[in-house]
Amino acid sequence: MLAYLRGTIQSKELTGGALDRVVLEVAGVGFELQVSHRTCLTVGDVGEESTVHTALAIRENDWTIFGFGCSEERELFNLVQSVSGIGPKLALALIGTFPPDDLAQAIIAEDHKAVAQAPGVGPKVAQRLILELKGKIEDWTMKRGLSQAPAASGRGVVIDEVRSILGGLGYTPTEVNTALKQVGVESAGEDVEQLVRQSLKVLGTSAH
Repeated sequence: MLAYLRGTIQSKELTGGALDRVVLEVAGVGFELQVSHRTCLTVGDVGEESTVHTALAIRENDWTIFGFGCSEERELFNLVQSVSGIGPKLALALIGTFPPDDLAQAIIAEDHKAVAQAPGVGPKVAQRLILELKGKIEDWTMKRGLSQAPAASGRGVVIDEVRSILGGLGYTPTEVNTALKQVGVESAGEDVEQLVRQSLKVLGTSAH
């Protein structure tokens, strides 16, 4: 029903929970959007004009508009909800933890540890997500012309160690995955210390 909304950001609320809120004014009407923490941080500042991709969830008397930073997030949000037992809030937690391409590759590579990082997603749910979504995600990536090659097992071990170190420093999975995405894991080699230092630099913290 709603593909996207374009308007001025009137307010942003970081709730500290799984979902944050953004109020977007469109033609004099304020729309309250439920967004992931990553989207709340990147969609724009208060007073700025922004385009937010949307999905409307209707349950009895509860109408909720979910907002996304790009159309790919919206598409994955809908795909994830095709898994039995996965509702919109858990789907948004997954979308908010990983950039779209990273989530797709984690599912294709059957990286249970990575998928289980999302809030509310434990090992069993991660297994079910991968089992039910892998074929659909492969089709989705093919339509978008993305590579489906899974990460090398050695690099996967390195990334797990980097995630563990950064998590121990207090960074959330969303912050860690965003930093790793910016660092460019594919071209950064398999040096744990180097990846940690580069990630900390992105996160605005000096490595000691």
